[in-house]
Amino acid sequence: MKRNWKSKAAALLAASGALLISACGSAKQGNTVTSDTAAQQAQTEISAPAGGQALSIVCTSYPQYDFVNQILGDNPAGAEVTYLLGSGVDMHNYQASADDMIKIRTSDLFLYMGGESDAWAEDVVSQVEEDKFHALALIDTVEAKQEEIVEGMENDEESHNHGTAVFEDSEVKDRSLTDWAGTWQSVYPFLLDGTLDEVMEHKAEESEEKTAEDYYNYYKTGYETAVEGIVIDGNSVEFIENGNSVKAEYEYKGYEILTYESGNKGVRYQFEAVGDPNGAPGYIQFSDHLTAPEKAEHFHLYSGNDGFDELLTELENWPTYYPGTMTGKEIADDMVGHDHGEEGELDEHVWLSIKNSMVISNAICDMICELDPENGDLYRENAAAYNSSLAALDHQYEQAVGSAPNKVIMVADRFPFRYLADDYGLTYYAAFPGCSAETEASFETIVFLAEKLSELKLPVVFDIDGSDGTIAKTVIENSSDRAAKIKTLNSLQSVSQADIEAGASYIKIMEENLEVLKEALK
Repeated sequence: MKRNWKSKAAALLAASGALLISACGSAKQGNTVTSDTAAQQAQTEISAPAGGQALSIVCTSYPQYDFVNQILGDNPAGAEVTYLLGSGVDMHNYQASADDMIKIRTSDLFLYMGGESDAWAEDVVSQVEEDKFHALALIDTVEAKQEEIVEGMENDEESHNHGTAVFEDSEVKDRSLTDWAGTWQSVYPFLLDGTLDEVMEHKAEESEEKTAEDYYNYYKTGYETAVEGIVIDGNSVEFIENGNSVKAEYEYKGYEILTYESGNKGVRYQFEAVGDPNGAPGYIQFSDHLTAPEKAEHFHLYSGNDGFDELLTELENWPTYYPGTMTGKEIADDMVGHDHGEEGELDEHVWLSIKNSMVISNAICDMICELDPENGDLYRENAAAYNSSLAALDHQYEQAVGSAPNKVIMVADRFPFRYLADDYGLTYYAAFPGCSAETEASFETIVFLAEKLSELKLPVVFDIDGSDGTIAKTVIENSSDRAAKIKTLNSLQSVSQADIEAGASYIKIMEENLEVLKEALK
């Protein structure tokens, strides 16, 4: 989900060490790969863009990197192209080093997806003031879709009132008040004045049992609070009520993991007032659906004066706070899921539509031509030739799927292929959404997929690049027909420099995907 609350990227850059990127899964160290060669450096002296230095282009992931190099062709201006994930780390698990951050901030053109996996990039872009710096979020160049939850798929979206879905206790890490720093406003007044009516109506549309009025009454109890504002600065927490405020210093007292009747779990991060709280609560707990250090987008606050145990029993009232900069309408949109939320976040895997990739490569070409107009005609010729190859591949997909007797696929893994499936009219079943943090499927998911495999007698069960195939193997073993083969669909999310040196390219990988799809659609 995209961030509405900007962090201070400049301050993060000044700190030593690496910046931890918020995304699905655990973090690993990324690295930098450049296409700058001695020959290119020599060319730079001859035909560098205006300003006397070669273009510096930084790409967060492989598809952009490949598109750029296809457009540059022989690279007449000796542009330096940096691929941040050259180690092969999955884009969801990328951790930018301080050197990577500097390279981004000093580049001429920064290309990033603009989805959840690199939401951090928006912070970087917002902080760079150099005139020469340009940035392009590729998700903004095409019609992005929300991540889809299909029948049988596990949905690890956060349960709204208490906490996250299922997670391992080992994933929970200590946090500081820094994660909640800033000025916050209660959503309770927006509920009372009708601003959140559309949220209640949306919930009623999704429910077979509750009306909008039922939801209103439920959230009226849940959101109720007299504290309309909270300001957190360092270890200080200020509570604003009816124009008056009280403030106290707090120290961290660890966390408690709660398991609810539904089977979902949540984490309460606990802070105790230091000395006399002067009218502020002696004990406070934050719940924001996160389990490790990360800037909160909103949070629920539990507070009282009789100890943490009392607060842990409170499940009916969860005063909820959003950034003070947001309007009531923006908060309502966030809750409904216009930008993200209960309906799912935007599906960032736009490059897995070949049709989208043609649009994206044209958008990149326009940016490069703007920065280096002297070689613009050549770049446009290269882009046109590349798009012709993409169009031919797109036609091959259309023919293969159109003539196939079966148009259903099963991916016993994450499913980042919605755009591809929609392009060619494929029906799919999968274990998790494309950006899920889950790695182990539940019993119910395994049973559903196994039964569906038995019913449809599919010849192939897919996993994706980087997977060990465990879920696919378990699904097949629990089906009535164990003849299905395990094949891999490559999402291009973990292409390494070694893969590139061995001949990997966007078109080649998508051609390989087509061949395994043909096997699955028999």
